[in-house]
Amino acid sequence: MKTKRYLVQGFLLLLCSLTAMAGSPSEGTQHPQEPQKQNGKRPRIQTSASEKEIVFKPVTGQGQTVVNDSPKKKEAKRESRQPKTKVSRQRKVSERYMALKTNIAYDAIAVPNLAFEIQCSKHISVELPVMFSGWDISSEHAVRTFAIQPEGRWWLKKAGTGHFFGVHAHMAFFNVKWDENRYQDTGRPLLGAGVSYGYKLPLSRHWGAEFTLGAGYANMKYNTYYNIDNGAQIETRSRNYWGITRLGLSLSYHF
Repeated sequence: MKTKRYLVQGFLLLLCSLTAMAGSPSEGTQHPQEPQKQNGKRPRIQTSASEKEIVFKPVTGQGQTVVNDSPKKKEAKRESRQPKTKVSRQRKVSERYMALKTNIAYDAIAVPNLAFEIQCSKHISVELPVMFSGWDISSEHAVRTFAIQPEGRWWLKKAGTGHFFGVHAHMAFFNVKWDENRYQDTGRPLLGAGVSYGYKLPLSRHWGAEFTLGAGYANMKYNTYYNIDNGAQIETRSRNYWGITRLGLSLSYHF
């Protein structure tokens, strides 16, 4: 009887073990929320994108969908977070040196003037100053003139920067009152030429100061009159001049 009871108890224990193993999930059972893997890879889906471009949307335990952005979308988001740089509104400076200037030294003696300079090559530029005055400073002093003084320049570094040497020519009609006498050309203008040295000092992106000193030759023929209304002519002279022919302290604007 004992042997039979032991056999029955063993059979029941074996039956309970088999029932418990049948009720537990197998290792091959997949989680319904995760896409099935085949050979260690995610399954192909019906799309024209390549495997690297496919985006899966796994579901978290709370039922919220988590979106995995593609690398392109992540890069776009990163760029959108970066502060945008302000576009500079400053006017660009021309690569070719061009400048408009006025000589303050001539302006100080009531001779308005304007000059334009343009670059011809890396080291060479050409300047054309024009000076004009048509009125008297006072009853005894006046400088009425129309003059031009073109100059070719060789810049040591590049046009519009630093030191330069120049060669200039000059032509002028004049009628000058000074103290007791008045000097006027005979109809033939003053003519001459000279050499000069100068330096360009930048003040800002477009503005600069220019210092120039030149010396050379000028020939003039003029009449001398008494410095009174309808003053009589005293003499006619022709003169050859050697000395300073160019003096400049100019304010320039670089385009």
